[in-house]
Amino acid sequence: MPTQVGFINAVNSLVMIFATPFWGMMADKIRSIRKVFLFCICIAAVLWAVIPFSSQIAVGPLVLMYLIVPLGSFFRMPANSLLDAFVVQRSDLDKVAYGHVRLWGSISFAIMNISLSAILPLTGVEVSFYLYGVAFLPLLIIMWQMKSADGAVLGVGRRKALSFKQMGFGRLFKNYYFITYLVFAVFIHMPANTSMAFLPYLVASVGGDTAQLGLISGYKALLEIPMLLLMRPLRRKFPLPVAIAGAGVFYSIEALLYSRANSLIGILFIQTLHGLGGGLMIGAATNYVYSLAPPGLNSTAHTMNGAANAIAAIVGSLSGGFLIVAIGIRSFYLLAGAVIAFALFYFLLSLFIGTKILKKPIPLSNK
Repeated sequence: MPTQVGFINAVNSLVMIFATPFWGMMADKIRSIRKVFLFCICIAAVLWAVIPFSSQIAVGPLVLMYLIVPLGSFFRMPANSLLDAFVVQRSDLDKVAYGHVRLWGSISFAIMNISLSAILPLTGVEVSFYLYGVAFLPLLIIMWQMKSADGAVLGVGRRKALSFKQMGFGRLFKNYYFITYLVFAVFIHMPANTSMAFLPYLVASVGGDTAQLGLISGYKALLEIPMLLLMRPLRRKFPLPVAIAGAGVFYSIEALLYSRANSLIGILFIQTLHGLGGGLMIGAATNYVYSLAPPGLNSTAHTMNGAANAIAAIVGSLSGGFLIVAIGIRSFYLLAGAVIAFALFYFLLSLFIGTKILKKPIPLSNK
């Protein structure tokens, strides 16, 4: 049922709201994204491997799995934001284009999704829980060896851990462009991410096989690569907010086209827009948040952005499930397109107010 899918997504997103900024603050506090990332992934891998067994164990009136999943999410979900923070800061430090590094994440995501869509029908979905930790092993080994990145990658030098008072979190909340961007992130990711979560219902409505969703997701990830490759030349010609707005245009058109899709091939074609928009958003938004973050609070800023995305997922998952039941899957996507268009208007308006009325220059990084 759409409402059940929405509820499960909402619970995991609720965990992410608190877990993501918590681990980001810890990374800034101890001056090591690397150590916090390694800790979170190792714990998450163990807990994720236990899930298939926990579904058969009861703890009072509850199945143990319903306790393990949110606990595992507390460690697993912040990993992406921490890794993004690490990669964008390390890319800046080493004078390497972030998009050229991040595209390998899209390539590996595509390979895993396409591979799992072929393997899981033969092995069962339980195998994916065991593969989670195994798939992370190469990255864990590389991160373990990058000890020289501690402290320096945060842009503050290798000094001892700070107290929370010394970190000065108020600098983030006084940053006009950072706060207005977080609001924008909630509005745009609420329909954009939710539209992907409920894609199986659209596929089923056109008579498609939902087992092919892994293939569709893999195709989408591959389409992110061209935009990530183009990020450096695009940044020379356009400010980062323009690239973010471009991603919003792709997302809005995508959702509106979903409302008219009538075949699996049509859905696959529309996914092209999500891939291109996703590549723009990944490359531009990550760098934009990095440029807005005060020194020493880079990890916190990135993980607060992750928490904003989680808030969007909660609202979108809960409301989306009920909306699909109430108005149907096609009307849901029509509404999603309208909400994305509103988010885009708000973002552009906030930039206009900031630069023209408040006279606040956007602190964009040119590195």
